[in-house]
Amino acid sequence: MPTPPPSGRRDRKRLQTMAHLARTAADLFEAHGYEAVTMELIAAAADVAKGTLYNHFPVKEAVLAHWLHMELATNLAMLHEALQTRPGFAEGARFVLDHSANWCETHPDYLAPYLRFRFLGIGAVPSASHDSEQLSDIVDTFGWLIRRGQASGDIRDDLDAESLAIAFHHLYLGAMLRWLADPSLRLREEFNATVELFLHGAASPASAPAKASPKPRKKS
Repeated sequence: MPTPPPSGRRDRKRLQTMAHLARTAADLFEAHGYEAVTMELIAAAADVAKGTLYNHFPVKEAVLAHWLHMELATNLAMLHEALQTRPGFAEGARFVLDHSANWCETHPDYLAPYLRFRFLGIGAVPSASHDSEQLSDIVDTFGWLIRRGQASGDIRDDLDAESLAIAFHHLYLGAMLRWLADPSLRLREEFNATVELFLHGAASPASAPAKASPKPRKKS
């Protein structure tokens, strides 16, 4: 679940500054639209020098990602208590994904630049702008649900929970990409299919063995 906040004074100050910049940017995104907002506008609205903004976030997508992860951390903290009363991986995962669908459907314009930023950052050297991913990532919640499922017997326990969480996260991202590419799709249905695919795989269910034909009765 959510990662504990940093203890050092300098780290706390840095995250406070990043949070201020991200919230300022979010207000601008809501007021003017994501595409219309520039890094210069964010710096001016936050009352900081452009150099300060770029020291924390090299590109606008990084500011967006930090704000989204702040929102995610808050939402997951609220969902965690409710998850305690939803046993089983499938029920817990669908509960989380249903809330994710609500948010995605309300903020569709943010998803494409956010996902592009995340995918381009795969394998990159960590920087200050990647600290947002340490606040709380939904993959941590997936891992928690999987470990709980392994303990209860819902999910096989001979595989590493963290690896399974990453695999499920990739399916989750794929569902969002399909929805963005084809708005006629229903995101909740895509998420439900993700849970089914993760739990049961893509293989066709084994056919039931054919019943033996009854033996003919002997004539008396």
